[in-house]
Amino acid sequence: MMGMKKIVSTRILFYSLWLLISFVQAAGTELFDDEAYYWVYSKFLDWGYFDHPPMIAVMIKLGTLVFAGELGVRLFVVLMGTASIFLIEKLTQPKDQKLFYALVLNMAVLQIGGIIAVPDIPLLFFTALFFLAYRNYTTKNSWITAVYLAIVVALLLYSKYHGLLLVLATLSSNWKLLKQPLTWLVIAAAIAMFMPHVLWQLEHGLPS
Repeated sequence: MMGMKKIVSTRILFYSLWLLISFVQAAGTELFDDEAYYWVYSKFLDWGYFDHPPMIAVMIKLGTLVFAGELGVRLFVVLMGTASIFLIEKLTQPKDQKLFYALVLNMAVLQIGGIIAVPDIPLLFFTALFFLAYRNYTTKNSWITAVYLAIVVALLLYSKYHGLLLVLATLSSNWKLLKQPLTWLVIAAAIAMFMPHVLWQLEHGLPS
């Protein structure tokens, strides 16, 4: 019991400090060129843009409704970045918790990239969420896990096109999934939810 309490307290301390430092960095660092570009996206919300799906624009829009300035632009990026680390910890279930946190602290891409408002952070977040949803679906094949997986796949695709490679690679590693009727429900539902962006692409001459 004492060991479990110590693990929980260490986890709370790590994520609280990580979130606090990320907010300070996000508020005190000027926007980079790419972030300013995506901020313009948020001023003209649509189902798609020249080179990206709309997830980053929606995140920036929602953040700027809460806070002004750099912190508003990066608010949901910081939250997703921190949540991504938590989901990765949950997925990997490291035996040595302190070693896991030490590795995270030594990865500059998580420290710096975790505050920059670009599509990579939502891609990372929904990738981690995808593997959790996929694990739930394969261990408990049900309507609920299928619908949940479909929603996550759609959000993954709305984050960045690279998400499609992840989905295809996962399918190719387990072709038996295609023999399950619910898998086709996942595919159909995900396509249906992503269709507004596909139609936007078609209407604008496939700019991406």
